[in-house]
Amino acid sequence: MKRKASKAGRKRCVEWLPHVRRVLLGALLCTVVAHTPARGQVEDSRDGPAYVYIDTNFPEALVFADSLLVGGASAMLLAVPAASRSIRLTAPNPDVWSITPITRPLDVVAGDTARVVMHFPYHYRIESEPFGADVHIEHLEEGRYIGVTPLLYRSEDPVEGSILVRRVGHISQRIQPGKAVWNRHVVHLEPINEPETSTQIHLNPPRAQRKWIDYAALGTALAAGAFAVHYKFKADDLADEYERTRNEALTPRIETHDFRAAVAFGVMQGGVAVFALRLVLR
Repeated sequence: MKRKASKAGRKRCVEWLPHVRRVLLGALLCTVVAHTPARGQVEDSRDGPAYVYIDTNFPEALVFADSLLVGGASAMLLAVPAASRSIRLTAPNPDVWSITPITRPLDVVAGDTARVVMHFPYHYRIESEPFGADVHIEHLEEGRYIGVTPLLYRSEDPVEGSILVRRVGHISQRIQPGKAVWNRHVVHLEPINEPETSTQIHLNPPRAQRKWIDYAALGTALAAGAFAVHYKFKADDLADEYERTRNEALTPRIETHDFRAAVAFGVMQGGVAVFALRLVLR
């Protein structure tokens, strides 16, 4: 009786085996489908942006991916085109044009997050009235001569101690250098002895600097550059679509975007030219 029961059990197992196999195969297929992204999702991931975190000592700087303005360095993460090959930081203020932009190579794919370290040297612009004063850095009871006013001094680290400005016949002054990337100091040196005549004739009085023109020119150039890149990208996308579909209705739109990009590029060049001319005539 036990042998017959054993044979019956084996027979039932053989009969249920195909059903078990089908159940296991179906579960495996569901798992593979659930974890396999759709074709459109794969393309979107490949064509999407990459993300960059800027580690810098100048959070006010502007960030460019290749030639495209993507935001400020103070942002936690910046979205950049995955095809970008470089990151460039520039000073946002036209008055600090002496700060040389920093460029770093970038190698990312869509969806990546990269950390880019970009530290500027520390700049110290020292001016005095009257000019021609000697400038020394004094730290820990030691002095170091760095030049004559007006001067621009660069340092990899913030200057420690104090800055001494002195000129023969005038009262010396000490100033705190500052810890920012751009530090400008204008020192008024008082004469030790009052001059006999206080009347001075200025044959060539200094011209008033209209800084708003610099701001307007640079701001116009940046905005126009951004519009030029935007419309150029739209024109290129429509041109690619035209190549695929040969839809003649796209031609006027492509020409319109190309025209807008050209106008914006011309405005950008005009703003840069005005700003450069102002720098030359300053």
